Amino acid sequence: MGLHNGTSGGKTAGTELPESPRLRLREMTEADLPVLADMLQDPEVMYAWERTFSDSEVRGWLERNQARYRQYGYGYWLACRREDGEVVGQIGLLPEEIEGRMHVGIGWMLRRKFMKMGFASEGGRACLEYAFRRLRVGRVVADIRPGNRTSRRVAERLGMLLCGEYDKTVGDVVMPHLLYYCRSPLVEVENYDPDWPQQFEQLRLLLTPVLQRFGGRLEHVGSTAVPGLAAKPVIDADYILPESGWSSELAAALRVCGFFHRGDGGLPGREMFTESMQLDFRHNFYVCMPDGVHLRNHLLLRDYLRNHPEEAACYGACKRRLAGLFPENVDAYCAGKSELLEQMLIAAGMDPTPAAMIRRLNEMPAV
Repeated sequence: MGLHNGTSGGKTAGTELPESPRLRLREMTEADLPVLADMLQDPEVMYAWERTFSDSEVRGWLERNQARYRQYGYGYWLACRREDGEVVGQIGLLPEEIEGRMHVGIGWMLRRKFMKMGFASEGGRACLEYAFRRLRVGRVVADIRPGNRTSRRVAERLGMLLCGEYDKTVGDVVMPHLLYYCRSPLVEVENYDPDWPQQFEQLRLLLTPVLQRFGGRLEHVGSTAVPGLAAKPVIDADYILPESGWSSELAAALRVCGFFHRGDGGLPGREMFTESMQLDFRHNFYVCMPDGVHLRNHLLLRDYLRNHPEEAACYGACKRRLAGLFPENVDAYCAGKSELLEQMLIAAGMDPTPAAMIRRLNEMPAV
């Protein structure tokens, strides 16, 4: 059973598990039943579950994670202190089905005496590194009970964004959960994929109720919108409003589709949103005012590259070179493209002054 979002299914035998300055992670075994019971039968540890586990449920927990190791190559691992091998808790990656979509998730659970020592953040960061660099996962999610402020702070320290909420059935109980996610920091430029237009159509289908209610149109922009162009496998979409203006009603309608508002990032005329977990591919989604310079930038560049394949090939070669130079630095990658982007925008008909502004923006760190 494979997972989406550029995720990896199948066992990763022989690979080293995540480590951090204070922790080593390892697979749990039959001998670990007592320490698992220490966590899963402690009301303070299990307060977000609103119950503790029986002995048979502790064994079932062990067996489920061992099955995950075999099937996926990951699960909850035991986090052990380097200095003496004592188990501080469980931290790991796990398959998560959220509203019918499969994701790679991250979770943590600490023994009571090791809480508030930074182990969850430290181990979680090591697991994200493992997911992105070893398993080549494109996106990792976390679902957390709304009242679990400690875990929410951990997710935020890991750089995860709040992106939704859903009802999760745990045993026979339906429990509200908040959704967080973060993307791989790796810069990977791939050959053009004919699935990219199909993914954009999935995004359009998801947004159909919003488009019908509020009007406007949805445009596929960015490099994945240019046939034959190499690109990062992330769909870019601009929702162009029929007239300038922004409303709480529109924001609420987009939340139903899984898009949470992030503000304009300091760029008036364009509102940013999180990814929707109702889609199983990575995407950037913006709401744009019809007269905004950022929208004009996106449309001009897309159409210019579609109509000038030789320039598109030059741009693709530039991106591949920069991805090789800066495989883990997306800001440097974007800055490296800025001069060529400015030249192409001017060639496409943009005045030099706004084209220079776009260049400067591309040279700034991402929000």
